[in-house]
Amino acid sequence: MRWLVFAGSTAAVAVVLQSVAAAPVVPEFSKLTSTRFQTLTMDSEVVTENRAELKKIPGDFAQAYRFHRVSIAYKQPGKLQFDTTVAGTHITYTINGNKRFTSVPSFRVHKVEDISGAPGKKQSLLDCGLVPPELLDDFDGIYERTDAGQLVYKVKPKIKTERFHEQVWVDPKTHIVTKRERYNQDGKLMSWYRYLNPAEPRPRMYVPTRVEVYNPENKLAGVTVYKNIKINLGVDDKIFDF
Repeated sequence: MRWLVFAGSTAAVAVVLQSVAAAPVVPEFSKLTSTRFQTLTMDSEVVTENRAELKKIPGDFAQAYRFHRVSIAYKQPGKLQFDTTVAGTHITYTINGNKRFTSVPSFRVHKVEDISGAPGKKQSLLDCGLVPPELLDDFDGIYERTDAGQLVYKVKPKIKTERFHEQVWVDPKTHIVTKRERYNQDGKLMSWYRYLNPAEPRPRMYVPTRVEVYNPENKLAGVTVYKNIKINLGVDDKIFDF
């Protein structure tokens, strides 16, 4: 009897199968990560800075924008360093797995923090417009929609008590983030970013070279450019030691 019912619905089943076959295949978030980036180094430079608009971004973002020139070094997995000099003071900020290190030798600052269970304190290449594979250790990327050819994911912490999240637009060809929105624990927009002008330092390995940051009022607050981008040319592992 069940077979007879199924057979009598052949036309309907054919329509369903045709619809399924026509549905676009959406990559899992893990398929868009920068897995091939074993190492990455580049220099960042602030080219536009609007202090009044930066101050409208919650947290210490405006303070961070005082670092006009920063050397960035990354080594997979989860090793990231920002190195800068401000007014003659050398400052190094390092992420190594679940440890965060801040060094300001001239002020005898040598601070090591354990940030296990605090994903909001762990910076990653996502800030630079890439999706590093280690991001998936702490966050889930849930597909929501396709917007003008860009794949849109909700990126939220695996820890259920953390309610902040981000909306991330990813180019399916270059795998770089083209737009990113940051929301706080209450679901309010804190800031959003555009990642532009991708470069291709190595075949099929792309990095955005311009980052625009906007405050919650949609006002342009700052622009950073990336230069001297080098991929998989090696990074001394010792720089990530505390």
